[in-house]
Amino acid sequence: MAPGATSTKLVYLHEDNLREYATKVASVEPVSSLPEADKALLKNATEDDHVVTTDETIFYVQGGGQPTDTGSMTAESSADDAFAVVAVRKASDGRVLHFGRFSGKPFTPGQAVKQAVDAEKRDLHSRIHDAGHIVGLAVRQVEAETPELKLEESKAQHYPGAAHVEFIGSIDGKYKDAIQKKVDKMLEKDLPVKTFWWSEKECREKCVYVAPEMTAPEGELLRAVDIVGAGAYPCGGTHVASTKLCGSITVRKISRKNGASRVSYETK
Repeated sequence: MAPGATSTKLVYLHEDNLREYATKVASVEPVSSLPEADKALLKNATEDDHVVTTDETIFYVQGGGQPTDTGSMTAESSADDAFAVVAVRKASDGRVLHFGRFSGKPFTPGQAVKQAVDAEKRDLHSRIHDAGHIVGLAVRQVEAETPELKLEESKAQHYPGAAHVEFIGSIDGKYKDAIQKKVDKMLEKDLPVKTFWWSEKECREKCVYVAPEMTAPEGELLRAVDIVGAGAYPCGGTHVASTKLCGSITVRKISRKNGASRVSYETK
């Protein structure tokens, strides 16, 4: 971490229902002054683009297959002084970088501001993210009933129009309807979706899958999301309160390549 830099408290990890939050500005700088690795986090930046860091943030930092939050920050002292947040990324020194442009006077360190995330976009991303967990669990349930299926979790993407979960192993297209039925059942039951902080040992005991490389230093906890009654995953994303809030989930297709299977889905 750079001298004088401090990591940003991720408020959404503990209260992902918040859409507005009051905090203070830690730093303001043009994107052009960032280290090269951090400049690359915002494509096609101009001299008008700046980075604001704050003591805390409710803005979701892009990662884990979930897109960034967008929104605004407004000075508590003047509604005319605002910052439009277009992207949020983790810097090489651990800080959370809010990329965007000012209208009115730029902020100064120590200034009180109100953060406001785009609520409609956040809700959409949360729905798609939890839909991905539901589809993954549905695949696992079908696997448990089908001796010929031997799968291992791989990765996932929860972007609008391109959402999918991937498994190492072959999933024939004939299982699409069976997976859809499992998905529909979880939606119909309206299962609670809850987040927990567990030790690495607890995560490995309670979660459906934990990547071998995922570890927690002694005394630290990992965040997990539990679709109660269906299964849990380690997860740092944002979530809905229950499965019905995902809306309808459609398993679009199953594709296979190089020993892996991709189950694509969409929500409405």
